[in-house]
Amino acid sequence: MQVERVAIAGSGLQGTRVQQARVPGALFIHGWTGSRQDMAGPMMAAAAAGFACLDYDLHGHRATADQRAQVTLRGSLADAVDACDSLAAMQNVDGDAIAVVGSSFGGWPAALLTTQRPVRWLALRVPALYPDQWWDRSKESLDDAGLAAYRHSRRDRDTDQALAACAAFEGEVLLVWSGHDELLPEGVSESFQVAFPRAQALTVRKIRNADHGLSGGRSRSEYRSLLGAWLGSALAARRRRGLLPVLEPDAE
Repeated sequence: MQVERVAIAGSGLQGTRVQQARVPGALFIHGWTGSRQDMAGPMMAAAAAGFACLDYDLHGHRATADQRAQVTLRGSLADAVDACDSLAAMQNVDGDAIAVVGSSFGGWPAALLTTQRPVRWLALRVPALYPDQWWDRSKESLDDAGLAAYRHSRRDRDTDQALAACAAFEGEVLLVWSGHDELLPEGVSESFQVAFPRAQALTVRKIRNADHGLSGGRSRSEYRSLLGAWLGSALAARRRRGLLPVLEPDAE
């Protein structure tokens, strides 16, 4: 925050004005067939931690649902880049201190976004993987059997561009898995959990009784609390390093 003493115009009174300084930003990317409403709880947790936040409906969802059959993986990544640029351009947002939070399908463009823009924190909940050769195919036309086979096999940076992006990422990472995930096989979590050799810090958590979509209220609450605490700790560390201002009262 920026704190300064001011005179109240025309009155002779003295006052103190407090304005928000530049704050980190957090971008939220929901899963396929979901909506930005799915990210409302986590986004409020991030805002409470001190982030300026932005979410958006993926192409092919809500207002653009009629375009779903034309949506490609590459197009979804381009949308994420545009959204990140919009966040960084917001007033008082520090464009060099961006967190990206992706869930399920949204974890895929979130991971790749780290190669396109300066992301400092990356939070992935049950992130999905997609074959590189399918980037320009319609998401709706992807072969379910082929996709399942791809995900059951453990992948690495040499066989998957999203994992290659993870391998190059040097920021802080949060990976969150569901204890009863009915969609993603163990191969996906195993691939991601060894995919961050250069990360400044890697935190891995499992919500034991959760399904893939966090359909239970308790699971959603646990994820929201977990994410908020992780982001809050990240900002506390920045304050200790003098990278965020600390408001201190004047001595009387």
